[in-house]
Amino acid sequence: MSSFLDAIKAIGFPETEHIVRLVAAVILGGLIGFERELHDKPAGFRTIILICVGACLFTIVSQTMGGPDWNSTRIAAQIVTGIGFLGAGAIMRDRVAVMGLTTAATIWSVAAVGMACGFGELALGAVGALAILVTLALFDMVEHRVGRWRDIQDYRVRMPKTDDAIEKTSAMFASGRLRVRKRNWYEEESSLVVQIVAMGSKDAHDRMRMSLTKSEGHTLLRS
Repeated sequence: MSSFLDAIKAIGFPETEHIVRLVAAVILGGLIGFERELHDKPAGFRTIILICVGACLFTIVSQTMGGPDWNSTRIAAQIVTGIGFLGAGAIMRDRVAVMGLTTAATIWSVAAVGMACGFGELALGAVGALAILVTLALFDMVEHRVGRWRDIQDYRVRMPKTDDAIEKTSAMFASGRLRVRKRNWYEEESSLVVQIVAMGSKDAHDRMRMSLTKSEGHTLLRS
């Protein structure tokens, strides 16, 4: 038996402690990845696990491969930089909004959990993973409720070309309890086409679309 263990050590088989750290990274990353997979996010189950395990493995290697004078935080610092590029790839900009910020932040946070596991701070990694899950799962309901009052939509409206057409249309949005965040317009033959990006509740947007549809002087092209 002793000769078998000596043979395993001779080929450099990972120590039990390192295996435990990697398994912890798989479990904690899997829990977060499962939550992301349920919400059909780009960074799902496998991706989150790979990020967590990769950060953990890099941290372990930085500790085991360096000499006595090696600063193990050097590779850890590079993990933070590298994971930033990975997170940046998850961010996309739509016409009126930026998407993927939560996914990018999740990737960044999961890497920190993996690093904690790699340094042997399993309790810290577990608490960090729990904090991420609480933020993603429970606070999603709060964000959804707030989002109902801060919904951003893009309108394109055609109207007769008059001197006060733009001001009247903006006043129409203001009276409908919608905040105009962006406004552009251009001439199209004898008409004006105005693009308005407005923020407000979903009910206010519904009422505004109804008002524009019934208005004789406005033609709703897109919303």
